[in-house]
Amino acid sequence: MNRWTHGLIWGVLSSVCCCFPGLAAERVYLSFLSANISVSVQSLEDYVDQNVVSPELESYLLLLSAEDQAQFRTVLQDALKVDPLIVSQFLYSPTGEIFLQKLGDLIQAQSSQSDRPTLQNGSNAVRIALIEAAQNPEGISLLRVLKQFPSEGIQLNTQLLFELRDQVELLMKETDSVVAEIVKLSSQEVNQSIPFDFAQQPDLRQSRNDKVAKRSWFLRDQRRNRSIPVDFYFPERLDSGIRQSPNTVPVIVVSHGLGADRNSYASFGQHLASYGFAVALIQHPGSDSYHIQTWLSGKASDVFDVNEFIDRPLDVSYLLDELEHRNRVEFQSQLNLNQVGVAGYSFGAYTALALGGAELNFANLETQCASKLDSLNLAQIFQCRALELPRQPYRLRDSRVKAIMPMNPLSGSIFGQESLSRIQIPILWKTSGEDNVTPVAREQVRSFTWLTTPYRYLLLAEGDHHINLNLNVVNRTISASLQEIIAPTPTTVNGYVNAMGLAFFKVHVMNEMGYQPYLQASYARTISKEPYPLSLVRSITSEQFFRALEQAQNPEGDSSESRIFLGNFQQIE
Repeated sequence: MNRWTHGLIWGVLSSVCCCFPGLAAERVYLSFLSANISVSVQSLEDYVDQNVVSPELESYLLLLSAEDQAQFRTVLQDALKVDPLIVSQFLYSPTGEIFLQKLGDLIQAQSSQSDRPTLQNGSNAVRIALIEAAQNPEGISLLRVLKQFPSEGIQLNTQLLFELRDQVELLMKETDSVVAEIVKLSSQEVNQSIPFDFAQQPDLRQSRNDKVAKRSWFLRDQRRNRSIPVDFYFPERLDSGIRQSPNTVPVIVVSHGLGADRNSYASFGQHLASYGFAVALIQHPGSDSYHIQTWLSGKASDVFDVNEFIDRPLDVSYLLDELEHRNRVEFQSQLNLNQVGVAGYSFGAYTALALGGAELNFANLETQCASKLDSLNLAQIFQCRALELPRQPYRLRDSRVKAIMPMNPLSGSIFGQESLSRIQIPILWKTSGEDNVTPVAREQVRSFTWLTTPYRYLLLAEGDHHINLNLNVVNRTISASLQEIIAPTPTTVNGYVNAMGLAFFKVHVMNEMGYQPYLQASYARTISKEPYPLSLVRSITSEQFFRALEQAQNPEGDSSESRIFLGNFQQIE
């Protein structure tokens, strides 16, 4: 299976059902350009299984290039094994509804009313067909979906399918081009930096020997009727009972991603605590691992509660309020709760951005979510859920937060340029070169160019993914647990997070300027290791970003077509 097809099927269907009876369609209407050709499902099955081309299918294939013909057969037959329960749960969730509406533009249902064929969005029929196809032990394929399609006919918009393929291929080229631009800019910063012998300095990837203590709390926000588990790591000396200077220990809060929990960044919390920080690992009840299990058991309607867009930042503010009380009672007022940093991954990174000053932008979200299924920006589907919230200003900024470290955030649609440009505190933005959930070009780097705060850093780990999947398990069984499917973050990448996060918070929360040299491209290069090369840049402008996109669109040189494409792309900002 090639890269774009695997990404399309896995990224969309693996998150996507009980059987629903219904007559399967016998014919598929293939539309491409001005042609609309009727082909029997049996003809497509013979084509896939025996490479037999019927006369009716031959007339369609003549419209395609040799490459498109091969790709058409591949798209029909490639299969993915997915637990039918997960498929069912997803397709009947609000997030699944958004996905189905977009997919229904690609696969439409045809019926006859008064002898006149009519077309409608195929979302409901696609749902039933996917549920049926998921029962096949060999997995879901497009052909199996077509065979189970419950309508008189199927209108398969193959032109849109190929456009989608082209968009995905372009997205891959954009990623490669933007990554190359970041690497080039990082090398330029290395050449311009003052030489510094990091070999003679401590390795920030390694924790210190200072002893770390831990307390676990189960907080209860009565006003919101919300229980919030917290693991709190801090230097053991704070627990000695010896009163020291007040307000000397800055606090860092770490917010987990969707389907994770407070244990996800335990090693990062312990690492920071060994260097003198107090670190609170918070767990958000409406989007944590427990909620995912509740959803899989049919007791929750979706993979996350839409109110999490609001509750997550409020969880952190409530935690800081609670820490202010506990600081006086338990820590002799040694915690400095006016100097707080927030780190977060994915949904947790959204949380950090909101606390840092980015506000929900419903106008931008409506524009972005009205688009058809034209790329693999899966993050946008999740962001579109925020349109279910009441349209009102949400003031989620917490003035106690002085620096943020978002890692692979949801940001482009829910915030947009207007909101992200309002962040005026230091920010360390970490991204992954192989992120197929929040694409590095359109969702990450483009958003980074909108920042206006003078202290901003973009950290790129090539080869790293948004979610590291254990593909051997995925391919072996359709009922693997989430713990089996999701592999741990690579040790090398964890080392990057430890080192760069520590240096960033030391400088911008603890005000220890001795760590400033570590926030340079030269240090990122020093600790960089294959297969996850590391680059850091202080700035990438919109002009540099769009130049990289233009190179991806037209590597042979400028053309009016690429200028039109980029002009349209810039207008959506």
